[in-house]
Amino acid sequence: MTNSSDGLPNPLPDELVLALRRATDRTINALHSLRLAVRQHVHDGRSRGASQDEIDDELRLMIGTAGAHSDGVHSDGVHSDGDHSDGDHSDGNHSDGDHSSDRVEELTRQVLKWSESFYSRRSESN
Repeated sequence: MTNSSDGLPNPLPDELVLALRRATDRTINALHSLRLAVRQHVHDGRSRGASQDEIDDELRLMIGTAGAHSDGVHSDGVHSDGDHSDGDHSDGNHSDGDHSSDRVEELTRQVLKWSESFYSRRSESN
């Protein structure tokens, strides 16, 4: 067992601690990359004269497309296994990607918050 940051023994096995650290690091890096990509998309959209609503619609579409593709569903609605179902299951989870509609909605809300912040910051600086 390892010691935690406060010097007390950590009740988790070393292997689990390392796995959690790696997973946390990957998650933080992914969120940082996503935030940077959203910022760039908003700035590019403003540069081409798009309204915040237009940019947000684009972001919603991208999130929906990414969620569907990571779920094994192609843009034509067909799962990678050939199933034509809509991907909804009784528990709200999708079969291949564990992207529940609640998680996708939460991600969408966060991305739209970032979008609003980047859009308004840009307009304040002009």
